[in-house]
Amino acid sequence: MRSGAVFSSSWHMHRSMRSLFRLFSLLLAFFLLSGCGASGSRSDYFASMGQTEPPIATTGGDIPVGAEPIVPCKRVALTLDDGPHNVRTVQIVDELNKYGYHATFFVVGNRVDGTEYAGGNALRYAVASGNEIGIHGYTHTAYYDSCSDKVYNEELNKTAQAIRQLIPGYQIRLMRPVGGRITGARVMESEYAIILWDVDSEDWKNKYYAGISDAEAEARVNTIVENVMSTVQDGSIILMHDLYESTYDALGIILARLHAEGYEVVTVSELLGDGLQSGQQYRSK
Repeated sequence: MRSGAVFSSSWHMHRSMRSLFRLFSLLLAFFLLSGCGASGSRSDYFASMGQTEPPIATTGGDIPVGAEPIVPCKRVALTLDDGPHNVRTVQIVDELNKYGYHATFFVVGNRVDGTEYAGGNALRYAVASGNEIGIHGYTHTAYYDSCSDKVYNEELNKTAQAIRQLIPGYQIRLMRPVGGRITGARVMESEYAIILWDVDSEDWKNKYYAGISDAEAEARVNTIVENVMSTVQDGSIILMHDLYESTYDALGIILARLHAEGYEVVTVSELLGDGLQSGQQYRSK
């Protein structure tokens, strides 16, 4: 475990500033789950609630206090696996919106179609805010280097179907195998680009649990932050998961530091651009 002293003041400020923001996000999630987020665009979503759409910040806009606007000269792709989560995904999208940043969400099909829990409207909100969707798997139980062809095809096809039913016409270009495990033959035969990563936040190892102390929570956030910031570089693909409160708390600090260090956070497709091809595997640009 890394020392929690390094980011202590940032973490405490981050937590205190988020108390009101979390209340807003929970209310937003309530409206999403009640069906108010069913429209196809971010503007329509807020209009359906009788509200004026809040602006999405761009570089030099409504950047959080202490993060001076600078012109980005480096780019990284932020990826979030295992969602959508009906509350956490919304909170993370709102955090990205503060900077005008976008991410790629590699989704689990049974969390998109509501079989496991209702994350579909949160995913609509993510897409309406300019974020990208890729396939992860339908159940998150099959590894693509060992499962049968039947299971492999079902995992991908059922997830693609869930996405297209939720967001008709959405073009799916990306797939991330569960655990990063897939055979070379399946990579080459895939209709999708296979996206791995070069920066692992290990946020799943450092999630909060019931009864965790403030000191331990702070230490876990600091570990996630340092795992990213000690290895990130221009062209990196960062791995995180949009299920955990600790990820959300760490991400606010990570985004502020990336911004301060001259990074722009983009989707995988934006990072790789014309170099992105199906049947190819990518860990970074």
